Parts: sequence; structure tokens; C-alpha cells
Amino acid sequence: MRKKRSSRAESEEMAALARAVERSLAEGCAGLNHLSTPLGRANYQCKADIVSDLKLDGGRLLDWGCGYGQMSYLLRNRGFNVVSYTIESEYPSPWNSFLREHALDVVYGEDPVRLPFEDESFDVVLSCGVLEYVEDESGSLTEIRRILRPGGLFVVMMLPNEWSYAEFIARNIFKASAHDRLYSIKMMCLLLARFGFRAIRTWYSNTLPKNFTPLPERLRQLLGAHPRLWLGTEALLSRIPPVSWLSGVVEGAFVRLP
Repeated sequence: MRKKRSSRAESEEMAALARAVERSLAEGCAGLNHLSTPLGRANYQCKADIVSDLKLDGGRLLDWGCGYGQMSYLLRNRGFNVVSYTIESEYPSPWNSFLREHALDVVYGEDPVRLPFEDESFDVVLSCGVLEYVEDESGSLTEIRRILRPGGLFVVMMLPNEWSYAEFIARNIFKASAHDRLYSIKMMCLLLARFGFRAIRTWYSNTLPKNFTPLPERLRQLLGAHPRLWLGTEALLSRIPPVSWLSGVVEGAFVRLP
């Protein structure tokens, strides 16, 4: 049974991440806007809680495309046996310092599709902001199915919503969207069904923005300083159609069929 964490423990958990991000930014690491405010970090804490609340009772979990390592760290704290996978360079850098400092179990790969793991060797695979970027979507999903045991879960998070108002603004006003592929919940379910996955739960997220990337840094920090109010409001909005339909991302948990 998962232990209930105190508010103090949660604060310590996020403080360690905040200190690491601050050091990495000071060392010139780019691409960490999503973790540079309390709101941004709390967003990932909420996502780790969602994975944990799927009643998986721990198990061996692959953080596919682990990035900076925040989800690996948070899920290990929630009782999972986490393997972090990345095709980034193994050479020590500010980008992988968090993975190294917290002694996470990291596997560094070279092939953008083929995964260096045995068949049916994981209970859970997490894709948090990864699937939408892979060049070979079909090949990658075939590999996910191969390494996941029958009955295991593929948890997909941060998949950009084709009806997102934020995506519309990014593409048409700021000309800054980084997503070549957009999805709806129906498209996500149909795609994964082709590879032998059945949806057990789907939901909308990021109804409110988190990173505030185009804004001045002082304003970004001000807006991101109070995550509880922001995330509480979002949790309400993400359950109210048609507002939820315009959320930034679609997410879901999918069981691997035999």
C-alpha cells in the first residue's frame, strides 16, 4: 500500500528538484522553463500522483525518454522500481546532473526506436511528453508493446491536443509551436488500439498554461509562484466540457492486450 506523504515531505521532495534546476540553469542548461517555477514543478508532482493513483502497487516502470529525470525521481519516491531511458549523451552535463546526483537507474541508448530491453520486462511504461516527438511513431509503439507485459499499462501524458487554445495561440500568434503532430482523445485511443492497447482511462490536462514561455522572466516567476490555486482551478476546468475540450494536452492509461 502506498504511504501517505506529509506536506513537509512533499516540500522537501520538490525543494531537491528546485535546487537541481537552479544549479543546471546557472551552468547554462537550456530547455528547463517547464521546471523553473514552483507551478511547473508542481505540475509534474501532480502527474506522478496520477500514475501512482492508478493502483499499480509499484512494479517495474520504464520512464521512456526521461529528459531531466523529474518523473523518474517522483515515481521512485512513490514506490516504483524505475528505469530511466534516454538517447541523450551519457557524458556528464548540467542536463543529466539530476539523474546522476539522485542515483537513478539510467539506461543510455543510441537507437531512436529500438529499446535495449527484453520482451515483456516492464509492468508500466510512461511516455511523458515523448510520443509526439518520435520520428517513427509506429516503430516506437511496436517496441513499447514488445517490452510491456500483457496486462501492463502504457501511460501517455502531455500529448498535444489538436483543439488546444494554447496551441492555436502558439502557432498563429507567437509562431512558436514545437509540435508537428496533434491529437484528440479519439485519435489517441484509435492509434494505440492499432498496436494492441485498450484505454482504461482518458482525461484532459493543461487547461491553464504552466510555462508562460513568451513572457518576461520576472512575470513568469510571479505567475508560477502559487501552484496550489492555479492547479486547483485547472483541475476543476479540466472536468467541465466544453472548456476541457480546449485543454493543452490529452492523456490516458492503456492496458496492453495479450
